[in-house]
Amino acid sequence: MKIWILDKEKSKESNWIKKLLEEWLNKWLNIEFVAVEDIELVINAELDEKLFIKNQKVKLPDIVIPRMDNSYQIKSIIDFMENQGINIINSNKSRLLANDKFLSLQKLAANRIPVPKTMLLKWIPSIEFVEKQLSYPIIIKKLDWHAGKWIIKVNNNQELEDILEMLEESLSRLNNNLIVQEYIWEKAGQDLRIFLVWGRIVWSMLRKGKEWDFKANFSWGWSVYAHELNETEEILAVEAANIIWLDIAWVDLLFDKDSGYKICEVNASPGWKGLEQATGVNIAGEIINYIVRRYNINV
Repeated sequence: MKIWILDKEKSKESNWIKKLLEEWLNKWLNIEFVAVEDIELVINAELDEKLFIKNQKVKLPDIVIPRMDNSYQIKSIIDFMENQGINIINSNKSRLLANDKFLSLQKLAANRIPVPKTMLLKWIPSIEFVEKQLSYPIIIKKLDWHAGKWIIKVNNNQELEDILEMLEESLSRLNNNLIVQEYIWEKAGQDLRIFLVWGRIVWSMLRKGKEWDFKANFSWGWSVYAHELNETEEILAVEAANIIWLDIAWVDLLFDKDSGYKICEVNASPGWKGLEQATGVNIAGEIINYIVRRYNINV
C-alpha cells in the first residue's frame, strides 16, 4: 500500500513530518513526502486525467495525508484524488469546513454545541449593530486563523472604529472576511486542547497564556500541562470532531461560567509538539496505528 504525505516543500523538514516518516519506516510501510509545488494535473472530457510529479506521470497512492496548506492548488489536487477513489485523511469536505471558522462554528451551533456568539464581517458593519450584539471587549479574527495569528482583542468603541477603518479597504476590495466574537472571560488565556483520532480521544492538555495575554498558544511559548478530561469535556470533543467529519482533529474548549464550556475551534491539521511535551504520548504512532487498523494494512 502506497501512502503520500502532501504539503509544501518548506515543511519537509518539520518535526511532524519527520516523526510520521520515522513511524512508517519502523513498520516497513511504503510512504513518501510529496511537495505540492511539484505536482501538475491534466484533465480532459474523456476522464483520462493524469497527475505528474516533476513532469513525470506517476502511479497514484492508496492513501494521502494532506497537511496545513489550504491553497487552491492543494484543494484541486485533493479533489482530483478523491474522484479517483483515493483515501484522504482528512477529506476535502472536512478540511475546508474546519478551515472556515465561521461555517464550522455555524455547523456546531446548528447541532446544539455551545460556541461563542459570533458575527461574520464581509463588509464594514454598523458599529452600533455590533455593539447591540456584543459587549466589550470583543475579539476579531480571520476566518482561517491558526496558531494564534490574526486575533485582535478590541476593548472599546474607539478601538473598534480605528480597526474597522484600517481594514475597510481589505474587507471591501479583497473580500477578506473576518469574524467578530464575544470575549470569554472565564479563565481568559486558558483553554483545553483535545486531540482525537477516528473519534477516539488520544490525550488532552491545558494551555495557559501569560498573565497579560488572552491567547494560549504553545508555539508562542505558553505553558502546557497534561489534563484528565471529565465526561462533559469528552462528549463535547467527540461530538465536535464528528460533526465536522474529521478523522484526525484537535478540539479547543474555552471555559465559560454560564454553559461550562464553549468550542473555540475544531482543526483538521493539528500539530502535536506541545501535546507530546505535556503528555509524553507518541502522537505520530497513534496516527499510524489508526491508518493501519482502518485500512487493514499488514505490518
